[in-house]
Amino acid sequence: MAQKLATAACAIAALYLLSILVTGGYAVHLAGVRFDANKLWPAIVAMLAFALLRTVFANGSLEGAARSRPGFIVFAIALIVFLANGRTISGGDSVPAKNLPLSILLHGNFYLDQLVTPGAKKIPYYLRESGGHYVSDYPVGAALMALPFYVPSIVSGVSPNSRVFAELEKISAATLVALSAVILYMAAARVTANWMAMLLTLIYAFGTSSLSVSSQALWQHGPAQLALAAAIYCLIRARDDPRWAGYAGLPLAFEVITRPADALIAVPLGLYVLLSYRREVWRFIAAALAPLLFQLWYSAAYFGSPLRIQFFTEPASVGGQTVAPSGLWTTPIMNGLAVAVFSPGRGLLFYSPIFIFSLAGLALAWRRNGDVLLRYLGVGAILSIMLAAKWHKTSGGESFGPRLLADITPIMALALFPLADSIRNRRVLAAAFAMLLAWSITANASGAFISYRGWNQWALGDADQRLWLWGDNPLVDPFRSAFDSMKIALGRRPTSRNSPDLLDASLVVLNAPPHDAAPGARVHVALRATNIGKAVWLGGHSADERGMVSLGWEWKRDGKVIGDSEVRRELHLNVFPGDSMDLDASAPAPDEPGPYVLEISLAAGFSPATRSIGPLLTVPITVAPAAAAPDDFR
Repeated sequence: MAQKLATAACAIAALYLLSILVTGGYAVHLAGVRFDANKLWPAIVAMLAFALLRTVFANGSLEGAARSRPGFIVFAIALIVFLANGRTISGGDSVPAKNLPLSILLHGNFYLDQLVTPGAKKIPYYLRESGGHYVSDYPVGAALMALPFYVPSIVSGVSPNSRVFAELEKISAATLVALSAVILYMAAARVTANWMAMLLTLIYAFGTSSLSVSSQALWQHGPAQLALAAAIYCLIRARDDPRWAGYAGLPLAFEVITRPADALIAVPLGLYVLLSYRREVWRFIAAALAPLLFQLWYSAAYFGSPLRIQFFTEPASVGGQTVAPSGLWTTPIMNGLAVAVFSPGRGLLFYSPIFIFSLAGLALAWRRNGDVLLRYLGVGAILSIMLAAKWHKTSGGESFGPRLLADITPIMALALFPLADSIRNRRVLAAAFAMLLAWSITANASGAFISYRGWNQWALGDADQRLWLWGDNPLVDPFRSAFDSMKIALGRRPTSRNSPDLLDASLVVLNAPPHDAAPGARVHVALRATNIGKAVWLGGHSADERGMVSLGWEWKRDGKVIGDSEVRRELHLNVFPGDSMDLDASAPAPDEPGPYVLEISLAAGFSPATRSIGPLLTVPITVAPAAAAPDDFR
């Protein structure tokens, strides 16, 4: 047994080290050679081709090669696809994780003082001031798991300002998720046929948030998914050797310190160990001690309390605003469930409809002789969905699809295995499965390979409405934009790029905001912009930004612009003559009380300046003392 355990550990470690070596850990400034991610592709492709040919010749056929080296093939395919878009799709949540390895390796601490500009009035929402320093307001488990990827570059003396580290965020995230796919395959192969194990693993890798979010940057989700996959593997191995149930304590504890919300997954699995493997409970607890003790030490050393858990035990800074714990779970449960599961903006079943079959698999687990482990995994998944539904920002912020539910994707993928015989033997069911699978892969590939940030910037200003627009969402918009481009090209229509003299616009306020606002309170003005000119307004993101139409707003007092209050945001879709688009101007009110005007305008971008479209819209607002006006209004 000890030999088998050592072999498994060495295999996982070898994959981990191989990914570091091949994907850029040593592609640093050695001998004056500048790091370039594009130079990695020949090495990766050559390595994979050599390994594949070698196994083909050794086994006589491609099928034989796949059977003899399935883990390598899963890892290789997943890693190549994750890296293929050539860019990092990050967010503010991932900033601490990608910078903490530098602080740990260079300075021996978890401080992030370098991310705050001296004298800044506000610190980024992902940081917290503690003990005279700035620290991550998010758990640090993701940074710990990414640490080995940074070591070679630090040892080689690469400058902390080098773009190497920007590349390493994506490389480490992609490799961790690819490893989770390998481990999930190893687990599934023990409970179902090899073809089904491979199929559900590919679904996990490419038909879920694993492709569109977790593998694209150092969010908390990728490392948490890897930890959960490892725990599932241990618990399935325990059917042959009960000691593996004890070993599951380590990855489960690490999952919880990486993403505390995943305690809702870990607790049912801990109960499963208690009821099914009572003799291994102490081994389970002992294995969990290291991550838990680290978390206690970290919280005590950097926050002054060993029991402090980010976003759960004290007011948190979310989106730049302080939110008390009681305010974090304010979404009505039914509304939240509808958004989290069904909405075209964020719904789990909209972006991964293949999970409809997973829900059936979880239900089948409760039949007589159903898979007991899958029952407990299903409880964890349902609890996680309900938690995301209660979160005050069900949209999950500026991300793609159901990011908040990325952690349950290993469970949902594994839950497909009870349906293996039905899918293989029933043609109608197999056809439905194939269609939903195609949708899932297409949707998440869209998130990985097509920019979607423009939609987020407008949708999140009015999430209650825009998350439910079936004709305007991150999945539909890329195809809609492509159709518009064909329509413009074939019809040779004038646009804001080539015919600026034909531009004209009408701006109408849709809401009537109160005339008073508290200092710093966010003011929302809902607008309808109508193209009354003869040229198409170009929107979306393009390499050529000339003529791109944007909405801008700024605060003025006595005709003078207030500080750096100007904001300009490009439209995310084209607007043809006669059509309209609903927009939202959102800005914090000035700090000093007095009469102000929020000036709103449309313009087309032409370097070095912009060209106004239509008349300006002015909204008078009086900033009153904080106690005399509401904190937020529309």
